[in-house]
Amino acid sequence: MTAAVIPTRDQIAAEHTWDLSPLYATPQDWEADFVRLDSLLEPVLARRGKLDSPEAVAALFADEDTLHQMIERLYTFAHLREDEDTANSTNQARMQRMRARYAELLGKTAWITPEILAHPTATLESWRDSEPLRPYRYSMTLLLRRKAHTLSEAEETLLSRAAEVFGAPSNIFSLLTNADMKFPDVPDEQGVPQPLTNGRYVPMLESADRGVRQRAFESLYDTYIGFGNTLAATLATGVKVRNYNASIRGFGSALEASLHNDNVPVALYETLIDATNEALPILHEYTALRREVLGLDDLNMWDLHVPIVPDFKVEVPWDRACEQVRASLHPLGERYGRGVADAFTQRWIDVFENTGKRSGAYSGGCYSSPPYILMNYQGTMDGVFTLAHELGHSMHSWLAHRAQPYRYADYTIFVAEIASTTNEALLHQHLLDTTDDPRMKAYLLNHLCNQFRGTVYRQTMFATFEKTIHEMNAAGEPLTAEALSEAYYALNARFQGPLIEADRRIAHEWSRIPHFYYNFYVYKYATGFCAAQVFARRILESAEGRDRYLAFLESGGSDDPLELTRRAGVDLTRREVLTDAFETFRGAVRELRGLLVG
Repeated sequence: MTAAVIPTRDQIAAEHTWDLSPLYATPQDWEADFVRLDSLLEPVLARRGKLDSPEAVAALFADEDTLHQMIERLYTFAHLREDEDTANSTNQARMQRMRARYAELLGKTAWITPEILAHPTATLESWRDSEPLRPYRYSMTLLLRRKAHTLSEAEETLLSRAAEVFGAPSNIFSLLTNADMKFPDVPDEQGVPQPLTNGRYVPMLESADRGVRQRAFESLYDTYIGFGNTLAATLATGVKVRNYNASIRGFGSALEASLHNDNVPVALYETLIDATNEALPILHEYTALRREVLGLDDLNMWDLHVPIVPDFKVEVPWDRACEQVRASLHPLGERYGRGVADAFTQRWIDVFENTGKRSGAYSGGCYSSPPYILMNYQGTMDGVFTLAHELGHSMHSWLAHRAQPYRYADYTIFVAEIASTTNEALLHQHLLDTTDDPRMKAYLLNHLCNQFRGTVYRQTMFATFEKTIHEMNAAGEPLTAEALSEAYYALNARFQGPLIEADRRIAHEWSRIPHFYYNFYVYKYATGFCAAQVFARRILESAEGRDRYLAFLESGGSDDPLELTRRAGVDLTRREVLTDAFETFRGAVRELRGLLVG
């Protein structure tokens, strides 16, 4: 076997890259709109000091929406171009200009919220219920919710102008780990050196050769450990920013502040952690099965991704992956299917890895663009599920953008993860239903078990760590590389259980997780995954279940996320949603044991 060569951007076939021309056909077109921002800002600034009636506020909101749509369009093009090749200096410069301009515009418009909220609560409530503000009623509800945590106009302006600085930790992390950090090659099963990247790491951990898995694990983490102090300082700064912002706005914690806009109680976050800890014995049962099937006495962290179905490897070419995902989403109906078809025929998707490309996968776009998808497809079944996942996000946007006005088309991450993981659940069931091969069924059950391990348990472990490090900082404890690693290793040991004596390198896993820069983001993966199990079952059971789910997607961000899920029939404040999901996991583990060991 020859060593794989990661292609450069210009070596990727055009049909496997996203088409950004619906945003801007040329960089010059982007520059022209960048200049137009000043003219769109003028009518907004002209309303300063005049927000004294519901009519005036409604007019401001309309002007603000026009400005924000342009900002989003410009920002989307800049960040997509940067992510397709993070080492490209032209892309970097465009994105840096956009970040700086965005921070400037935030500073110039920071007076809006304080000026509106300077009115008495009773006045604002009457405005909220008035006819001129009827299209903006939920926006007024959100503003009223923020009233107790909004600072003076001067203070809000200063904070807004610091937005680029506050966002620096995430930007530094991304550039360091995606553009600057280089990993050593890893010898494959035949001893041929293969390039190791963030995108190729998990496929290497799926190798049947334990030596390949261990070498990949050690090489990746040894590289991150070499940057440990820098990455610790970067993460610590992000934590300090969130704690600082929460404190000056009068919140009890950064966690409380992060949940406030979604109107999610802290109790929901804590219940997720408690329920997951109670369900750790199910995870440890799965770990025991994994060790038994692999025939290992010393199960380690590099053994947790390899499929445990003997002599069975699934390789899926891109075209086949597209066919499988499209077929699995057929239960969602014709209209949903048309949108999925557009994703493939209109080049929403940037498919393959290239040098400098941002690692991982995501769905991103704006109100006036297709909902693009970044992939780093490696031909594995995990990649097929990633495609279904990101299409869930993109179709959520596609439906919401057609059903909602601009202000309510965007949705919170809390509900976004339901749309993505529901698609994964539908794909899983479709693949189970269309195979008679016991090994394939076992493979899919193994995949489902790994999803529970990775999406519910792992993300809840991350959520616990995130809560812990914010509390450490709030208590004055320094977030050094050593302190972060000690806290992380202890937490990992508790979650993984007594059957895994983890290599000490795993203590540094915190240093490679981008989601720790996303302000208490990861718990939403776990709650969304649990809710998705319910939604997928109802979609497959009846047209009513499908229609309620599609209505949920179309609702976008038009109400609080917990209210949107309640209307669709899933109340995420009830612990039963979590416990039912864990019972699904228990059933999958035991069915898998029956197929593998009898």
